[in-house]
Amino acid sequence: MTATRRLRTWRRPALLALAAVAGLLVALAALALVVRLLHDGEALPGTEIAGISASGMSGDELRRRLAAATDPQRPLVVVAGERTLRIRPARAGYAVDLDGSVERALDAGRGGALGGLPATLKGLVASRDVALAATVDPSALDRAVASLARRVDRPSFPGRLEISDDGTRVDAEPPRAGRRLDRAQLRERLRAAMLGRAPGPVRVAVRERPVVSAAEVDDVVADAELLLSRPLVLAGGGEPLPLEPARLAGVLVLEPLDGGRRVRLGVDDEQLSALVARVAEQRDRPPRDARVEAPARATTVDGKGDLTWRPQPADVSVEPAAAGRTVDREALSRSIARAVHSGSHRARLPVERAEPQVTTAQAREVSHLIGTFTTYYEGGQPRVTNIRTMAATVDGTRVAPGERFSLNGVVGERTRAKGYVPAPFIADGRLVPSVGGGVSQFATTIYNAAFFAGLQLDTSQPHSLYIDRYPPGREATLNYPDIDLAWTNDTGAPVLVRASADETSVTVSLYGNNGGRTVTAETGSRRPVPGGDFAIDVTRVVRYGDGRTDRSTRTTTYDLLDE
Repeated sequence: MTATRRLRTWRRPALLALAAVAGLLVALAALALVVRLLHDGEALPGTEIAGISASGMSGDELRRRLAAATDPQRPLVVVAGERTLRIRPARAGYAVDLDGSVERALDAGRGGALGGLPATLKGLVASRDVALAATVDPSALDRAVASLARRVDRPSFPGRLEISDDGTRVDAEPPRAGRRLDRAQLRERLRAAMLGRAPGPVRVAVRERPVVSAAEVDDVVADAELLLSRPLVLAGGGEPLPLEPARLAGVLVLEPLDGGRRVRLGVDDEQLSALVARVAEQRDRPPRDARVEAPARATTVDGKGDLTWRPQPADVSVEPAAAGRTVDREALSRSIARAVHSGSHRARLPVERAEPQVTTAQAREVSHLIGTFTTYYEGGQPRVTNIRTMAATVDGTRVAPGERFSLNGVVGERTRAKGYVPAPFIADGRLVPSVGGGVSQFATTIYNAAFFAGLQLDTSQPHSLYIDRYPPGREATLNYPDIDLAWTNDTGAPVLVRASADETSVTVSLYGNNGGRTVTAETGSRRPVPGGDFAIDVTRVVRYGDGRTDRSTRTTTYDLLDE
């Protein structure tokens, strides 16, 4: 056979095969075109979206079907272990673009290589899944997951002791394992379900949380029964103090350890604190300050002008101080807790020595009348009732070295309940009735006593109007809470304040030891003031025992009474 003949024999079958393939392609292309023509304006065969077979559906029909299938208010079922929950997708941040989803479904199978004809034909033999045009807000999804988790989660319960009030019977509520929903898994599966990628209920794992065994709880019950079989004895600070089972019963609890994987007999902190407080009340013994007794009126000083005063030896008596004791509450709590944990029936009762604020040695330094002053009034007036009430309150006050005396601080607000009555009071240049009116006379009296004692004068305010029963420029007014009379005990000994008031006068005497300070009041002349009454200077000269001298001057300007 010649080469030409052999070539002809091979070419003919090849041409026939090519013609057949070409014909098949033409036929398939024609079929694809026919399918498109038949489904013009409709979803092509094989198209699925959100679990819906959209083949042959128009845009309007598909939109209605998708609206029903993807309704964000239709509850989505979540199966978590044995719990079945429901949540509205809208609460989880789900939102769907229906128009965009329909457009995707109608376009599916119409694009791609060779004009999309292969994609069209593929739909005749296989389905094509079209993704919804939907979104899920991450923050809302996190909140929904947290909300579902709270409905499923349950902490491990290690059990609980149930003890009778008298401590004679101990039972226990058994332990119970906890559970925790797998949040990460729920988040991903919930998202996939809402976006149409996972049909059916959302199933999510719930993991068991470990807990102790019932046998371990029974061991704690046995420990409690043994501890309550006899008293817990507290030793220290006097005679041993037994805590009977009835007193200890309310304190005992089943105490979880290592996240509930172990338990032991423990204490309830709040109940233990209450028990310790009651024990402390039994054992605390407050210290007793040394007491100084001295006459309320040893001498009379009432000068309104120039005056010099020197401390005078005083007839005083001293009641010695006594130390006390106080229970260390925190240490006692720890001691009882250790006894409970170890099953011991003995615990230490720690006490500390409580020292008096005023020692006997300090009180014995109160040897002199360091300052005193007396002012007068007409008896039978309402203001006298107020003065006498205030004097009774202040009498016996002890001011420690370095301590500040505040008249408002000691007496407080003047009220009817405390025995004060309405009486004239200077306000804005006028006399008006006020409960507690007239007590400025007591303020003036104690001011002068501190003045002549040479003590540090901190706060004082003179009256706006001059009242002739007071030393001019050497007096003080008082009002609660804004106008106070205050001085500081700047000596090394306590100061005892004695105050007494009778029908016609009030006296304040200060006892202590100021190191022999001599005080002189130098009163200047009255100077007329335009539009006012007068101004006056008063100088205090303090001569200390070591020879030092201190001079201080206060200028006071008085107004005229506003008629």
